[in-house]
Amino acid sequence: MTETKESSVSAELEPLLQRLLANEPPADSVEDRVALQVLGDIAVVTLCRPESRNALALASWRRLKRIFDDLATAPDLRAVVVRGAGREAFAAGADIKEFPHTRMTASAATDYNESIAEALRAVQTLEVPVIAAVQGLAVGGGCELAAACDVRIATEDSRFGIPIGKLGVILGYTESTAVARLIGPAALKYLLFSGRLIPATEARDLGFVQRLVPAGELGPEVAELVNRIRGNSATTMRAAKVVADMCGRPLTAADTELLSRLSIEAHEGDDLKEGVAAFTERRLPVFNKKGTT
Repeated sequence: MTETKESSVSAELEPLLQRLLANEPPADSVEDRVALQVLGDIAVVTLCRPESRNALALASWRRLKRIFDDLATAPDLRAVVVRGAGREAFAAGADIKEFPHTRMTASAATDYNESIAEALRAVQTLEVPVIAAVQGLAVGGGCELAAACDVRIATEDSRFGIPIGKLGVILGYTESTAVARLIGPAALKYLLFSGRLIPATEARDLGFVQRLVPAGELGPEVAELVNRIRGNSATTMRAAKVVADMCGRPLTAADTELLSRLSIEAHEGDDLKEGVAAFTERRLPVFNKKGTT
């Protein structure tokens, strides 16, 4: 896995992360139009094809899956930020120029769609929070990738949509579910039927975007949220993601077992003791970076 690393930091991480987010990734960190940079216990994944508004190639989806599979094994990871290079787009959809080779038969399309689904599942199942930092267009696959993240912070000039009716392709189940769980099936149908690119305020009203900021404040806003995550219990953050993702669906036996295990880990672990002690002593808590294991 190609990556660039910065020195591990503690209180100084927020300004360093802001600076990283303000700049383009170095060329040697980019592979298949996607870059990975690691800053201490934070990973930044950048979609890198600004001249084509970060259009996602088939190889880009496969690269995203590899990155998130590798991040799933990183022991000290606390959060991941996904962003687009440049100022015009998070990702403006698929690279349509490669469609004659990747999507023009049913078998090729099945392979293409499964590559997207595998990448989105890798994002969704990562144990730590994944934040989409959206500036400009998040269209088609870009909208679906943003939906697979846990939180979306967007600039006020961003636009979102899935205008696939103009291409004659269909939206896969995994992609549909990622978007519909945020805005509901009816709003997803409207996006697909109309082909509209909705403004950021409308995306926020639908529940797709959690926070809107002026363009110049995206990096600082994302860095502040990451810093808050890092200051919280890793055990709590991990459980929060799991429990929130279970909301709205019937619990399986495996779900119930997982919830029981998370509860035991939290209530018998060190983080709870430290949190209560810090509150009693009127100080900031200092948690185990990995949380309860």
